[in-house]
Amino acid sequence: MGGILTKKQERVLKVIRKYYLDTGQPPSLRELQEFLGISTKRGVVNHLIALEKKGYIIRTGDPRGIHIVDNDEEIVYEYLIGVPILGYANAGIPLAKAEEENLGYIKIDPKLVNKRNDLFALIVKGDSMDLAKIEDKNIQEGNYLIVQKDGEIKDGDVVVAVIDDSATVKRFKKGDNMIILYPESSNPLNQPIFLDKDTDVMFNGKVIKVLENPT
Repeated sequence: MGGILTKKQERVLKVIRKYYLDTGQPPSLRELQEFLGISTKRGVVNHLIALEKKGYIIRTGDPRGIHIVDNDEEIVYEYLIGVPILGYANAGIPLAKAEEENLGYIKIDPKLVNKRNDLFALIVKGDSMDLAKIEDKNIQEGNYLIVQKDGEIKDGDVVVAVIDDSATVKRFKKGDNMIILYPESSNPLNQPIFLDKDTDVMFNGKVIKVLENPT
């Protein structure tokens, strides 16, 4: 990096980072102006010019053309989507409590998820879906699941369901007066879950991608 930041410049950079992680895109000049309480857009631009000269951002001519240079990797990582990891989901008997945990973020090229930004990630626990595939990638223990929130759920989708405050990952099917959550497993102990159509079950979203977790 090219220079030490002033306190105001640090604040501008922090706001840009937070906005990107929250929304998957950089803020506009108008949004930065509002967040920072600066009276003119020119005042915002002056801060951005200073940040760019010091090597912390790169600007383009796009309306949201602010991209932060990663301090460690020296890459422009704001081209990537920051997807929050909200905890663990069982691909097995739904024993783990469905409590959101702050496990950080994973960075994903938006092209890999069709430029969606309504996403979160979970880490797989269990083997009840180890034969299931999303785009030819198996759902195996330890992998990241990328989940689309509020997406339409259809028969055959792999979903994250919350039953009695516990999360489970299964294949969704709607039957006569019931919902069936199917495993796809090499382990014969894993069996379907049959739910009455009026059972209090919440679907947090559907799995759209599986990513390997190298740890």
